[in-house]
Amino acid sequence: AGGLTAAFKAAKNGLKVLVVEKRHQFGGSSAMSGGTVWAPNSKFSKEMGLHDSFEEALTYMESCIGNEGVWCSHERKIAYITNINEAMEELEDEGVGWVPAKYYPDYYPELPGGKNGGRSIDASFFEKKKLGEWADKLHDMGIPTPFPLHSGEVGHLPKMLRRSSDFIAVTKLVFRAVPWMITGKKFLSNGQTLAAHLMYTALKYNVTVWLDCAFTDFIYEENEVKGIKVIKEGMEQVISSSTVIVAAGGFSHNEQMRKSYHGIGTKWSSANPQNTGDAIQKGIELGADMALLDDAWWGPAAVRKDGTRMFLLSERSVPHSIIVDQDGYRFFNESESYVDAGHAMLERYHNKQEKHSWLILESRHRNRFMINDIMPMITPKELLEEGFILKAKSIEELAKLCNIPIENLKSTVKRFNSFVDGGQDLDFGRGNSKYDNYYGDPTYSNPNLGKIEKPPFYAIKIYPGDLGTKGGFVTNIHGQVLKNNEPIKGLYATGNSTASVMGRTYPGAGSTLGPTMAFGYAAAKHIVNSNMKVFS
Repeated sequence: AGGLTAAFKAAKNGLKVLVVEKRHQFGGSSAMSGGTVWAPNSKFSKEMGLHDSFEEALTYMESCIGNEGVWCSHERKIAYITNINEAMEELEDEGVGWVPAKYYPDYYPELPGGKNGGRSIDASFFEKKKLGEWADKLHDMGIPTPFPLHSGEVGHLPKMLRRSSDFIAVTKLVFRAVPWMITGKKFLSNGQTLAAHLMYTALKYNVTVWLDCAFTDFIYEENEVKGIKVIKEGMEQVISSSTVIVAAGGFSHNEQMRKSYHGIGTKWSSANPQNTGDAIQKGIELGADMALLDDAWWGPAAVRKDGTRMFLLSERSVPHSIIVDQDGYRFFNESESYVDAGHAMLERYHNKQEKHSWLILESRHRNRFMINDIMPMITPKELLEEGFILKAKSIEELAKLCNIPIENLKSTVKRFNSFVDGGQDLDFGRGNSKYDNYYGDPTYSNPNLGKIEKPPFYAIKIYPGDLGTKGGFVTNIHGQVLKNNEPIKGLYATGNSTASVMGRTYPGAGSTLGPTMAFGYAAAKHIVNSNMKVFS
């Protein structure tokens, strides 16, 4: 999303642009994602009647992000709010529709400036055939959905068997897709639709795109980047350019870097397999300023026997579920944002050397709610046989299966059940936030609390997974890469190749795609204003 946004902006202003993509398909991590862009103070939300302002957006970012360094400075936050809205409005002029998630709250809506909906925005559905010869070159590892969905509609799925309004909403979504199925139209959603929109727009301005072409090094002479080296069709090529924009993702699948910076390997990551930190490593060799290399977009993940990762959202938030460590104790609010939950699990891992925790469920969870793509009331036999899901007739039996001290788990469940009776989690505040409630069950007095008491009981092993790393090049408000706090001439960067403007947190859905688009756009704008040629 960042590379193609930069490419479009530069090419539209008359510059010659080449996009180099390591994979044989385009779209990268963006195409694999939910496709949501966090855009506070957007005109699109205001057109829906939602109130927001620049001041509230900045106040919220300051209150939840803080100011650890240049990468998340006051000035960079201002640049973010400004550029993401400029980029989206300019893309709207090119035919990209934007659909706000009216009821999807910020992840900390109770903080000053926080909102209970409207800041997370999706690109409109895109008909794949419009891409022509590029249609089959779109990244094929996108989030599978039974029919095209926007992020503001996903919240209906976990509750479709629990409330008539959610069932009706899902039914309408199914019928919306029927005409497309009859006519053979293939409409994309999630990250694939965003990537398709951006590629379509970039191609319209004659951007050149090389797929299956891997970056190997920068051409760096006299303190200036003057191009890059790549491997294309098995041969090294040197590409001279006055400007390079790095939008190459992070290092989630670089085993050595992950162990060095995070103390864990790659096997729990849900990120793009091509994200091996190639550009970041070469940036370190250049002496570029680096930050946040020790952090990532964390979140609880379960892993199938075949290596398939399940990044857990609603599963741990709905009632009749808890998460415990290997001693059988809860240690965080199960319904909090995935980054916070992931940080809690990672801290447990480092402090207690516990590789995993346990998601504990009871029968009502299995009968009423989905687990990723596993439908309610249906627990596939193969998942039980391979040990992905453990099943027991009692808490005592489940504790034995999980090798958890029996009395500890019984005590934890008893205490949690008492909180359900009182309607409030006195240990971790689960259900106190509007964000918690978004994935909860509104038919409960506390949408996130339900007792663990009716057999059978289930357990799933969960790990500190991630959606990508969030550290790398330190950049300024224009996306220029810094070295000793000064810009390296000819070098810009955006996205997960950089230290995120969001710091160590995650303000709302779309806080990865928003920054890569915002600073990709800012970089191209700065290059255009400097009347330079561009290489992306």
